[in-house]
Amino acid sequence: MAVFVSFGAAAQERQAWRVDLESGATFQTKNQVRNPGNTGTQFNLNALQGDPVSPFFRATLAWDPWERHGFLVAYQYLRNEGSGTLLGPTNFANTTFAPGVRTTGDYRFDTWRATYRYTLVQTPDFRLRVGLTGLIRDAEIRLSQNGITRADSNVGFVPLLHASFDWRVAPRLSLMGEVDGLAASQGSAVDLGLRAGFDLTPQWQATLGWRMLTGGVDNDTTYNFATFQTITAGVAYRF
Repeated sequence: MAVFVSFGAAAQERQAWRVDLESGATFQTKNQVRNPGNTGTQFNLNALQGDPVSPFFRATLAWDPWERHGFLVAYQYLRNEGSGTLLGPTNFANTTFAPGVRTTGDYRFDTWRATYRYTLVQTPDFRLRVGLTGLIRDAEIRLSQNGITRADSNVGFVPLLHASFDWRVAPRLSLMGEVDGLAASQGSAVDLGLRAGFDLTPQWQATLGWRMLTGGVDNDTTYNFATFQTITAGVAYRF
């Protein structure tokens, strides 16, 4: 999420660059896993991990070289882990894990993304953008039990549609939102964020927000559908 121009009464010379740093706490509300996707045992990774609360980090660099054309690159860190017991014999990654035995589950879904955005609507206090995002995911699901560890790792590219808005609701207060998402027969992905930003100076802004990442994949190799909710706080610098 980003505001690249200072709007309204605070309007100044256009600021073409913006750096956003966000951190927060992630709550996993769903994580269903089956591997292999056609023969594995489906289990609730969220329940196994004990409903963990995990650290979250996101860094974004945005660049507006022209009035209606903009770009951004972002890195997002999302990982969690926890231990519990499986409800029944569980075939994961062609290995059977026993029920009633302490088992550790690890989940990673780090992403890198690059976005092109076109300003579709622009007024002194509001802007709406649409565009395309190319996302690279670094994902892994790992189970460990009695010294045996098996993992399902995947690095892949995902094309997504993009939309975002920023709205100056008061001279120093902005509301911002963005979504990257796409759905197909093989799976879906939606990364949605909403934030409020308060201008500390013409260059510095403090932010508070909420993000949701949801989606998954269903194929012969892997079945995994997960949802994460995140509360974030951050700071942005415009120049």
